[in-house]
Amino acid sequence: MATRLTAQVFGGLIALGLAGPAAAGPVIYSYDSTTPITQTMTESGITLIIDKGLMHARVVSLAETMNVGNADLKPGSEGDLGKGGLSALIGRDAQERTLYEISPKGDGKALTRALCPGANRGWLAFGVVKVGEDLKIRAIGRDEKTGQTRLCLTLDYAFHGQWMLPPVDLPQPDRTDPFEQSRANTRF
Repeated sequence: MATRLTAQVFGGLIALGLAGPAAAGPVIYSYDSTTPITQTMTESGITLIIDKGLMHARVVSLAETMNVGNADLKPGSEGDLGKGGLSALIGRDAQERTLYEISPKGDGKALTRALCPGANRGWLAFGVVKVGEDLKIRAIGRDEKTGQTRLCLTLDYAFHGQWMLPPVDLPQPDRTDPFEQSRANTRF
């Protein structure tokens, strides 16, 4: 009995290990704005670049779809939000528990100020990011003058689609070698 259970667990781990490389890598999800406030902020919706692994999905970048602005995101710390953390700002029952800090590089400062006027530092609290599921994002900012952190906006999005990244360029054989007779590596 114990041997059978051990074999089943071992087989499951092997299956997970084999599925890992296929499930890992960057993916792109796009969302449409669904509420008036969301449409005002991101009229064409948003596009997320996600680093997806077997046991995690981490949002790396957010861009307004069809526009130029984008911002990098990094995992945030609830301790940076002040006393009570995320629960104090959005409530205990809110489902948006994955916190990212908006990087100030590139368009990050502009995004923070657009979402939270007067803020010098910004965060986004995401709900679960899954294929085919709608998304709610809570924008949080730290006021530049008072140092207080506050909930600025709640943005609602409908899942639009998942996009493939372009294929990588394959290495080519050394054509200077007179004995090299392999075919050229092509994508298709």
